[in-house]
Amino acid sequence: MQSFALKLAALLFAFTQYLVPRDALETANDTATLYPAPNATGGKAWRIECARAKSLVAKMTLSEKANVISGVPGRCEGVLGGVASLGIPTFCLQDGPAGVRPIHGVSQFPAGLTTAATWDRELIYSRSYAMGAEFFDLGINIALAPVTGGPLGPSNRAGRNWEGWWTDPYATGVASYLSIQGLQDAGVMATAKHFIAYEQETYRDPYNHTEWYSVFPANEQDSISSDLDDKTTHEVYLWSFAEAVRAGAYHVMCSYNRINRTQSCNNAYTLNHLLKTELNFQGAVLSDWGGQHDSVDSALGGLDIAMPGSAYNFSFGNFWGESLVELVKNGMIPEYRVDDAATRVLTTYFASGQDVKPPPKVIFNAVGDMYYYAPNDYRDVRKPGTAKLIRDIGAHGITLLKNTGVLPLQNPERIAVVGTDATDNQVGPNGCGQDSNECPAGNINGTLTICGGSGYAYAPYIATPLDALKLKAQETGAEIGQVLKDRNATASLAELLPTANVTIVFVQAYSTEGRDRANISLDHSADDLIRAAVNQSDNVVVVMHVPGVVDIEAWADNVNVTAIVAAWLPGQESGYSLVDVLYGHVNPSGKLPFTWAHRYSDYYSHFTEGVFVDYRWFDSQHITPRYEFGYGLSYTTFKYSDIRLDRTVWSDISAVQETAEPFEGYDGIKSLYDVLFTVTATITNTGKYIGSEVAQLYISIPEHDQPPRVLRGFDKVKDLEPGWSAVATFPVRCKDVSSWSVERGLWYIADGDFTISVGASSRNLPLSVIWSSYSWPAPH
Repeated sequence: MQSFALKLAALLFAFTQYLVPRDALETANDTATLYPAPNATGGKAWRIECARAKSLVAKMTLSEKANVISGVPGRCEGVLGGVASLGIPTFCLQDGPAGVRPIHGVSQFPAGLTTAATWDRELIYSRSYAMGAEFFDLGINIALAPVTGGPLGPSNRAGRNWEGWWTDPYATGVASYLSIQGLQDAGVMATAKHFIAYEQETYRDPYNHTEWYSVFPANEQDSISSDLDDKTTHEVYLWSFAEAVRAGAYHVMCSYNRINRTQSCNNAYTLNHLLKTELNFQGAVLSDWGGQHDSVDSALGGLDIAMPGSAYNFSFGNFWGESLVELVKNGMIPEYRVDDAATRVLTTYFASGQDVKPPPKVIFNAVGDMYYYAPNDYRDVRKPGTAKLIRDIGAHGITLLKNTGVLPLQNPERIAVVGTDATDNQVGPNGCGQDSNECPAGNINGTLTICGGSGYAYAPYIATPLDALKLKAQETGAEIGQVLKDRNATASLAELLPTANVTIVFVQAYSTEGRDRANISLDHSADDLIRAAVNQSDNVVVVMHVPGVVDIEAWADNVNVTAIVAAWLPGQESGYSLVDVLYGHVNPSGKLPFTWAHRYSDYYSHFTEGVFVDYRWFDSQHITPRYEFGYGLSYTTFKYSDIRLDRTVWSDISAVQETAEPFEGYDGIKSLYDVLFTVTATITNTGKYIGSEVAQLYISIPEHDQPPRVLRGFDKVKDLEPGWSAVATFPVRCKDVSSWSVERGLWYIADGDFTISVGASSRNLPLSVIWSSYSWPAPH
């Protein structure tokens, strides 16, 4: 039974996240007349495919059109009905952002958070491509991935933060662009989710299950309202979705929450105006499972695909399908809206090339209410290089927070391993169910490689830290012992630790879709375990598998804690990734994708903080964090020097699809994404180890309503030998120095001097240069 304090904490969290009373929420979408759904044109890249789609839709009956845009029961988590007579197949939609779910024969990839901590564009793309190949080879048309800023993560206890990337719109935009490209280059259609400002699980939709803190009955809640001002919407929450559109995303998933009191999947302003008009999105909008709350308002508000439709025995509502035919006939929904939705679905199908090269046909076997391979149809779709890629991401994402010199390990003779997070799950790598939330009572769940919900993926195996450390001990001739207990371990530690040269304590914090974290504490009495360890050992290395910030204040400054390692959620190769770093085979180069505070009260997230999210809030309020945004230690040292600014302008060549974002015009600038200038800086390895460094660029925009600095570039210079140098390069685009004008409804460049800073983190910026908009041509 959960304590009253935990229940109260969960309730307070919900209310502090702008819970809007039921009777104050709008129930009808009265903005559709102001912001009607625009018809697709195909944009820059898909005009031929759009024309072909429109021609095919013109041949369909109304019932056939409804079938193309409505979910039906079938072999996948979501299935779109096809039109066999016109050669349109059914489409399979499947989770998720860390691997195909819930299916065997696939890889369990590192979480988005882990991959973000690498700050490595190549690894971000490669992860997405490898994942996309597995989706495609399993016969899946549409991957319900990647997370594209929903959540972005300003609420640090939100249950799904680990599925996303940075708490920064620019960096998350980079990941969104690369992830969309990777998935779609592999042949699967991507889904950018969740649009928009989806930042908590508590009170997310009316189709909830009873949550562990039971603050409300199942199926009796209203969706939370994310109340955003226009400036915050554009400069923070819309930014990464603009990058997804530019990358050519075929689908966008609307979210569970309301935005300014109108349901996301009904919201004509956000879907019709922001997404389809301002961002010029030419693909299809699909609902999250339970995100559609009605048929008429969602159709008028810009929804194109009803998911899961009639599947799951209507447990997510009964919308569209055959009922859509009647709604059109009685004048509630205009047929041109159905035509455009079907056109958008088929445009993306043709643009993806799946009409020419479809995913292979795969037979699934229904088990319960989800779908798996039949035993005789099992297909292992893992590629030879994928395990190494996962291992590399895990290693390069590891973030070293503290190190007094114990790391890298110099082949210690006696090693002590402490904590259940070091070992296997007692019921196997996937014994806790398809969402990882069905562990038996009292079970030792083992090391945390990924968190729960629809973002979870089965692992073919788990290379645990204990497994990998034992292999390393065999190689080096070391002794290794373990205490696989989290509680009441003092006596056992007293037997093992005093004889060990190094004690490695493993701790974790679990998080999942469907509920928010009640606090930021570590699980399983971890603070007590660490306290007991430091009483028996003066060389304790703490390794944390966590979904975000956790409270480490009780022991972080203890002199016997000689190193703190954030290993995040590394996927199936967890132990190998960790040992690579602990022993120095890989120099840690991961850096924090969020700010790590001293105390929970230092954070501020009720949406009223506006654009001052995460490090922007800490900087503007002069709050000293424990570890700043972008922070991470290395075994070597780096020097920054020779910052230069090249004012050569060059046109945007990266957009697959072009947005229609309004901006103040300047001579020679055709796009908001044209590069205005390029900054370079020299990075020199001044230490003794080969290492990689993430150089970061921040801009101070001369406006009173802007943060002290905002991230606008990063470049990872890799594998520098001691004494070697490399040049980090940062192209700065027109949008990167622009602000959003609420009054004029456009992006503009403020008058004044812009300080461009480069360094190792948001608060370690040794280099700076000035770019002045006064020297820029006057706007017209």
